[in-house]
Amino acid sequence: MRELLQERGFWIVSLLCFLGMAAGFPFHGMEAPLAAGSFLMYCKTALGAQAMLFLLPVAAVLPMGACYVREASSGYLKFYITRIDRTVYIKRKLLQVFAGGFLPFFLAGLWMCAAAFLFIYPLELRGSVDWDEAREVFRMLLRVSLTGGILSTLSGIFAALFRNYYMAYGLPFVCYYMLVILKERYLPEFYAMYPAEWIAVQQDWGTDKSGIWMFYLFLTAALTLSHGLLLQRRLTEI
Repeated sequence: MRELLQERGFWIVSLLCFLGMAAGFPFHGMEAPLAAGSFLMYCKTALGAQAMLFLLPVAAVLPMGACYVREASSGYLKFYITRIDRTVYIKRKLLQVFAGGFLPFFLAGLWMCAAAFLFIYPLELRGSVDWDEAREVFRMLLRVSLTGGILSTLSGIFAALFRNYYMAYGLPFVCYYMLVILKERYLPEFYAMYPAEWIAVQQDWGTDKSGIWMFYLFLTAALTLSHGLLLQRRLTEI
């Protein structure tokens, strides 16, 4: 994690995510005094905006998606693997790649919510904060961040599989928009394949929407296992 946080690209992408969320704010519809709870409603609107949906497959893969390609092509991996247990390296890399897609969106979302509270909440009519709505904003941010982690892991898989920057950065974007096209044009009933639905959760996901968390758990576990097996195979070739 320390290596990730020391990456300049990580903080640049986090700022890019924050700007993407800010671009989704409906500033044109604001007129003081605002209704109580408006800042939470605006946060939800920003997290589900088209700017965010477009940004997801781009920003998620940039910090660490292709780190295997970088380390293998520079010769750093051969040197590093002689000083650390291979299993430890794989565990670190799996966590690092997933966090590289998760944390930029999570941090940007926290910054965005803090800025909304600081600048928009004072413009609202007096009223208490709706904590149920606040928890829903947090859950929505968590879903955005988990989607980023999944896309980053997918990038790591393609990096280990093809050992090519273009494949590592480009194929997650292609897969993401293939799901969008398939759902919107050919399979409209298959909402579980639609990334925007993962975030908005407007369809039937079971009692208390618990199905979406099972979906994230299964997808994350499957991709992480695939990534780990591919890394293990590549390390045996060194």
